[in-house]
Amino acid sequence: MNPGSSSRRVWSAIILFLMALLSFRNADVLLANGQLTEVSTNIDGTSSTARSSSSSSSSVIRNPKSLHVTFRNHYDTKIYLFWRREDGPASLMGPIEASSDSSINTVQGHVFFACFDLNGTNRSLPYEFKATNNDDVYTFGSNAPQQNRHLTLLNVRSTAINAKIRNYVPNRIHVWFDNYQGGLFQGFLELGGEYTVNTYEGHVFYCTDEQKTIEYARFLMTQDQVLYIVKDNKNPPPIHILEHRQKEEVFLKEYLNKTAIPWRHYYGANGPRPRPIHHMWPANRIGDVHEVESSEGHWVCKGIKAICQLRRAAQLKLEVVSTSPRVFIIQKFLSDFEVNEIIALAKPKIADSTVGQQDGGGTRKSETRTSQNAWIPRSSSVITNTLFTRAEHLLNITKLDRSNSEDIQVVHYDVGQKYDSHHDWGVSGYPESRFITLLLYLSDMSNEDAGGETAFPKGANGMGFKVHPGKGSAVLFYNLLEDGNGDDLALHAALPVRQGEKWLANFWVWDPKRKN
Repeated sequence: MNPGSSSRRVWSAIILFLMALLSFRNADVLLANGQLTEVSTNIDGTSSTARSSSSSSSSVIRNPKSLHVTFRNHYDTKIYLFWRREDGPASLMGPIEASSDSSINTVQGHVFFACFDLNGTNRSLPYEFKATNNDDVYTFGSNAPQQNRHLTLLNVRSTAINAKIRNYVPNRIHVWFDNYQGGLFQGFLELGGEYTVNTYEGHVFYCTDEQKTIEYARFLMTQDQVLYIVKDNKNPPPIHILEHRQKEEVFLKEYLNKTAIPWRHYYGANGPRPRPIHHMWPANRIGDVHEVESSEGHWVCKGIKAICQLRRAAQLKLEVVSTSPRVFIIQKFLSDFEVNEIIALAKPKIADSTVGQQDGGGTRKSETRTSQNAWIPRSSSVITNTLFTRAEHLLNITKLDRSNSEDIQVVHYDVGQKYDSHHDWGVSGYPESRFITLLLYLSDMSNEDAGGETAFPKGANGMGFKVHPGKGSAVLFYNLLEDGNGDDLALHAALPVRQGEKWLANFWVWDPKRKN
């Protein structure tokens, strides 16, 4: 035997052992022989052992972060427990039978979720749990009505982009999306004007004069860039605009270094838009519930209040289904009668939906939004006035009127109609912004394949999810972060209706006040 090769084999074995030891130093949760099992090692790597959840005699030498936790299934059907890895796909841990428990050893910070299917797509609620030393029992199905099973992973990473286009050309410019067929007009911008576009990586926009004889700029959209500035080198903008841009560049760099995300919202003469002034419900953990009592009980018929409005207060529960973005489900926000009343008020006014804003390049019809909609003021009926008051209680805002909220927008979708991914917030040269979106669902899905769910393509750690809480229920999400920046993860879409029809109402609250 060659002594040199023998020595090399010994050293190779030692190196492989050390690598394996390091890979398990914080403990991994594994599946062994169909049982929930943990491989646990002290942080210093001195010792390890394995323990099955079905064994009561095995002993575990734990590192300081070791935990013994129990997962409880409150559903009346089997669910499957998954461990979400930070550096790869989720791992199936095994089934938890209906109304049963399963226990494992893990470590602080490990994240688990459960699904109704082996593919890990149809999630149960709460959406996921992060193991902490504050809890040793985690319950799936608690406060999770059956309708919430429509919360499903998309399992597709979105290439959607939120971008700002700003005009430094002294004259009005026209903005176009390059569809390779002459371009699609997106709107116009005056000197210093800017507006937000929702598009996709690889799309191209270009900017021209009003006659489309001069092309000032052409931009290829990328994930790494937020702001696109249109310039005319022969006619630079006034000095105060250039000085403002220098200050903005300093802020953007500092913000990115501090938060690791780009600043996307308004930056004006006084700096970035301030923090929101309105209440913002916390969403610290999936499954957390905030309880609100509204004195505005549900209406059950048309007539005098003493007879047709329930005297008992409406008990509203906001359940966290996503922490980033902040998304809540509120069951039974509306009664069946209230749903029918809203639809009846909207039907005579229904018209084709548009996209864009009058002060952000103009409104227009678009293939990205093919629905119809109508606007219903608070003063339309005693029912709509009640809904505004109930929303005030739900959102913990003293008064909702035209100074800080819009009329209710009722939307109708037929088969094939949709609204592609977009943000409800945008930048059009002022700090005021849509802050809260409250979606009121006015119809049920006829079956799980009917479509029409609301999707959040950048939620669920980039894998996306969709939700439809059912007729009479609501979804609440915030369009801004706590510091006032636009939340890119609040990107959402109305998925195409495949069967039947869909009715929905949008309820928007602005911060600090409504613009125009």
